[in-house]
Amino acid sequence: MIRLNGQPSDLAGNVALSVPKEVSITSEEKVLMVLGRSYISFVSLATIGLVVLWVVVAIINFYLPSEHVWILPSLNVFCFLLLPLLLYGLGYVYVKGHRYIITNERIVMFRKFVGILLRTVTHDKITDLIVNQGPIGRLCNYGRVSPITAGMIMPMGAVMFSISGVRSPYEVRDSIAQLVRAMEPEEQ
Repeated sequence: MIRLNGQPSDLAGNVALSVPKEVSITSEEKVLMVLGRSYISFVSLATIGLVVLWVVVAIINFYLPSEHVWILPSLNVFCFLLLPLLLYGLGYVYVKGHRYIITNERIVMFRKFVGILLRTVTHDKITDLIVNQGPIGRLCNYGRVSPITAGMIMPMGAVMFSISGVRSPYEVRDSIAQLVRAMEPEEQ
């Protein structure tokens, strides 16, 4: 069980995820949480995009002039069969490539899909924590936690350096906030 400031965390189920070999943890660091992106966070966005595409294709099917009707079978097979399989399959691989490692010293955001993206921020550099949860995220209990540092350009900085699609984003934010408070120097 993970304990932060002596309190048990409900995020303990997330320790089953491993730290990728590309991430080096120093001997002074202690891994407190390893989080992954939830598949539902990707599926919800992909499904909305597919539904919009399917409405457009249905309208095309209805209004397409008869001399161009030869393209409809190929278009329908691609849009209604091949594209969803490809999108959900690649989406699964994309989501499984995300790891967010929270240690007693820093947060490591790791994404491995076609390339590798590795970003790190130490707790003492964090000035704010933003939680973003859309309507589907609120229903399915996932969201994005963005640790903001001084000099970060908003809003793209928060998107580029965020813990995206994690379960229980408010608990993740609270756990990080406890670590940030622990790093603050005590007032004299």
